[in-house]
Amino acid sequence: MSGMNYIDGRYVFEDLHDLARRRRGEKIVISWIPRRDLELFRLTPRVRRCVRHYRKSLKTHIARHGIDFAALEEMRTEVYVADNSRMHVRAYAKDDRGKEHEAFVWG
Repeated sequence: MSGMNYIDGRYVFEDLHDLARRRRGEKIVISWIPRRDLELFRLTPRVRRCVRHYRKSLKTHIARHGIDFAALEEMRTEVYVADNSRMHVRAYAKDDRGKEHEAFVWG
């Protein structure tokens, strides 16, 4: 969702926001852990390219934050338009103790 992700003349988050607007009420989901590659087919080529790039270094990125990769059972990014018409981006993770963590990245 960063302004650093600029590919082929456009920011990746702009594609995700457009998809969420078109699919109002439906979450656009990027599953990091476990990987669900079939989800990628619902995304634009620009978003798929970005996700593939970040998946290559995901373990290293998580380790830099002092988190044991094996302790994460689930991790995903959700982009959606809420009932009040606001765009939301939610980061979700569930650890091996069953504890759920969430943060709204943008909204």
